[in-house]
Amino acid sequence: MERDIKVSCPCCGAILFVDRINGQITETRKPLVEESTGDRFQDAVVKSQKEREESEAFFDNLKENREKQKKLTEELFQTSLEEAKKNKGEKPHSIFDAD
Repeated sequence: MERDIKVSCPCCGAILFVDRINGQITETRKPLVEESTGDRFQDAVVKSQKEREESEAFFDNLKENREKQKKLTEELFQTSLEEAKKNKGEKPHSIFDAD
């Protein structure tokens, strides 16, 4: 027979281990995730999967932003290149040229 009784707190979902002899709480295990399954290992697996999904979404978003930035930079370069081809004979404006 086990010395401790395992009780689940209805308010916070924590698992309390209560000593059968003196009735004192010997250990408190707070849930790792909001919807706890009662199994700490399974909760840890669920938590790590959620964190992995969040990080993948974050990096996918970064990748999309980087692609957009690359596309805008390429468009700006092509526009500037076309302008330079149109104005072949003209000397580019310099900050040192007198007005």
